Amino acid sequence: MILTEQEIEGRVSQISGTWVKRRNARKRLAAESNKIVYEKISECKGKIRDLRAMGAREDTLRHWYAEVTKYELMIIW
Repeated sequence: MILTEQEIEGRVSQISGTWVKRRNARKRLAAESNKIVYEKISECKGKIRDLRAMGAREDTLRHWYAEVTKYELMIIW
């Protein structure tokens, strides 16, 4: 599941324990979310490659470029 920073903070705030435990949970949740986002980006880029190989024009690929940008903005740093 792709999580936003606010959703991660909400889940982390419910964890009792030390700040180290919360920091590790935050890093783990962000890494899992980013993994899914990178997979989605790879799927979109693969679709772009396939469409280009079939001779699609750039204006038909615009939707897929927008999808890649949308997913890139979901990456948590």
